[in-house]
This record gives sequence, C-alpha cells and structure tokens, in this order.
Amino acid sequence: MALDVQSVRYVAPVFTPRDDEGRVNFDIIPRYVEYLISNGVQGVLIGGSAGEGILQSNKERIAVAQAFIRAVRGRMTVIVHAGGVNYSDTKALCERFSDMNEVDSIMLSAPMFYPYFNYTTFLDFLVEAGIACQDKPVLYYHFPSLTRLEYDIVGTIATLKKRLPNFVGLKYTADNENEYKKLVELGVKIFLGFPSMTLVGAKIQKREVSFITGTTNFANGLMLKIVDSALKEDILKAKDLQNDLDKLMSKIVVEKELMASLNYVMEIIGIPMGPPTKPLGDLTKQQKKMMKDNLDEYASECHYLDLLDDNIIPDDVIVNNETGSLFSLVLHIGIFSAIVCSFKR
Repeated sequence: MALDVQSVRYVAPVFTPRDDEGRVNFDIIPRYVEYLISNGVQGVLIGGSAGEGILQSNKERIAVAQAFIRAVRGRMTVIVHAGGVNYSDTKALCERFSDMNEVDSIMLSAPMFYPYFNYTTFLDFLVEAGIACQDKPVLYYHFPSLTRLEYDIVGTIATLKKRLPNFVGLKYTADNENEYKKLVELGVKIFLGFPSMTLVGAKIQKREVSFITGTTNFANGLMLKIVDSALKEDILKAKDLQNDLDKLMSKIVVEKELMASLNYVMEIIGIPMGPPTKPLGDLTKQQKKMMKDNLDEYASECHYLDLLDDNIIPDDVIVNNETGSLFSLVLHIGIFSAIVCSFKR
C-alpha cells in the first residue's frame, strides 16, 4: 500500500521513455515501475524536470501520468508535476490531476524562461494554482539554478503555508545548508533534490530526510547507505560514500548532456529510455563510450563495492523482493550494467 506524501521518503523522479522516433514508449513503463519497486523506491514524481514535463503538451503529460498510475497499481506514492510556462496550462493540469483518485500530491513550479517577475503576482499564481488542486496536497518545486529566479524561498514557503490550506512542503533542489535548516524549522515536508545533499540531509533531519532526486532511479542503495551510516554516527564512512555518489554523478554526465546521460544510464541497467524529449538531444556513440569508460573507472575506485554484505535497508523501507537481495551490480568485461549493489536483507 502506498504511503501518503508526508510519510514517503524515497521518490524517483521518473524519466519519460521514448522510441527512436520520439514517441512515448508506454510499453516500457510497467517494467520500469517494477524495477523501482524492487529497488526499494517508495514513490514516483511524474513530469518533473527528469520527466521533461514542461517540454510536453498537456495531453501528453496526462497520458504519461495515466500510464504510470496504471503500472503502479496503488503500490507507490504518486506525485505529479503540473508546473509549466503559462498559467492556463498549469491550472488545467491541476484540475485534471485533482480528479484522479490515484494521485497523492500535485507539485507546482515557477514559470521558467523569464528570470524577472513581480513577486506578489508570482505568489498569487501559486495560490490560485494550488486552489485548483482542490483537496490534493500541494508541493512546491524550488530549483533556482534552472528557473533562474532569485527570491526568499524561506519566506515564500512560510507565506504559502499561511495562504494555501492544502500546501504541505517542497522539493528543495539547491545546496544552501543554512537555507535548508530554516526550511526544516518551518515544519513542512522537504524532499531534497540534489544528491550532493544526501549526507547533509541525514545529519539535519535524521530519519525524516526524504529525497526526490534522479539518482534514486539507479543509486537508491548508495543513498540509503549514506543515510544509514550517518544515523549510526559513522560519519567517516558516510563522507566516503557521499564522495562516491558525487563522483558517480560526475562520471555519468557526459559533456553537460544531463538528460541524455541519465537516460543512457537507465538503458545500461536494462530499462531503455530512448532519446530525451525534443529539443533535447541524445548522446552520440562516442559520448556513450565515454560514459562507459568513466563508469569503469568509477567502479575501480569507489568504496561502495566493499559493502556487499552490509545490511543497509532501514526497517521502515519495505522492499518487494522474494529472493532476499535488494540490488544488483554487474560489472562484466568493462560494461557497467547497474549502479546498485547486491545487499542481503
């Protein structure tokens, strides 16, 4: 049974699988969902920045959300992103998603492209969109390096908490530790969006730390181990593992092609994502070889591979895996097959 948005901690911002022609590959979605569930992931964010929602039409975003909901079958928390570049589309998505019983929460974001705006109008926009979500819990997506908007996020969240009855928290995709601490003091739900904040989050929020980060798709085990080590106050090990996670991301992203790189990691694992949503481009053959070479180098130096027998799964994370092992890492003849290790329950 799915957790509510206040209780869920490990959420994957799912990618949108496409075929070679750029059409959504709906056939991949059920296998993708089963893979996430078997790896201890508790929820999905559909149509976020990883899912490239703002590059899609409302019709396509709704179809993708429905496909994931059918595959989830009530076993995961479902969060859908309704943010976009204009108010009417955002409001229409909020109204449509609010009518879906399977949707547990709706996420809003600032309109992208224009880096300057009237702050009062911006707040009014969020409140009006949040009201259109009816009784669905509302999350805000804070991603200043993408939106290029500069504003007081702590004050914004405090205001939304007062003005919007169904507002519950945010996805914090930034790396300001002091700002993060102030948000924690507000008592709202916080999902960390940068994998580099995993150890920081574990030290500050302890067992309440929650994530919606792209690495949850393929390195959930490593993130769990960082949190587990921090909770056991083994900070040296936690720092080593955080360094491993940071190195992993640096090895994966080839020549700043973030989305194409993340899609290709999933293909290596066995979940073909195809090319990103246009106008984003795919990796060349040379870039794909570069990533494999980078990952071979990573595998030879990371601490993570020394932890195969550790019992890392927190008691409150339910894993659907009949074989007793949670993750698999297959490194064979220089090909990186998965970025998750085989741990015993």
